[in-house]
Amino acid sequence: MFDYDQAVNILLLVGMYCLTITIFFCLFFTIRGPRLTDKIIGVNMIVGKSIILIILVGVYMGEGYLIDIAFVYALISFLATIVFTRLILQFMLHKTKTRKEEIPNGDS
Repeated sequence: MFDYDQAVNILLLVGMYCLTITIFFCLFFTIRGPRLTDKIIGVNMIVGKSIILIILVGVYMGEGYLIDIAFVYALISFLATIVFTRLILQFMLHKTKTRKEEIPNGDS
C-alpha cells in the first residue's frame, strides 16, 4: 500500500538536494557578480536558501531545535545585512563628499 511517511521523506530529500544545487548556483552568481550589490544579493540568497535547508533537515530528522537554530540564523543574517549595507552607504557618501571637495570651482 501507499506509505505516507516514506513519501514525505522522499520529498524532503528531493527538496534538500534541489536546494543544495541552487545554493551552488547562487554561489556562482555571487562570485561572478560584477557589482557589489550583486554580491550582497547573492549572499542574501544563499543565506535564505540555507535557512530553508536547515528547516528541511530539522523536519527530516525530527529535531525541533534545528528550526530554532534556523530562526536565530535568519535574525543574525538580517542584522548583518543591515549593518553591512549601512557601512557601504556611509563609505560611498564619504567618498562622494571628498570628491566634491577635491573638484575645484571654475572661479579664479
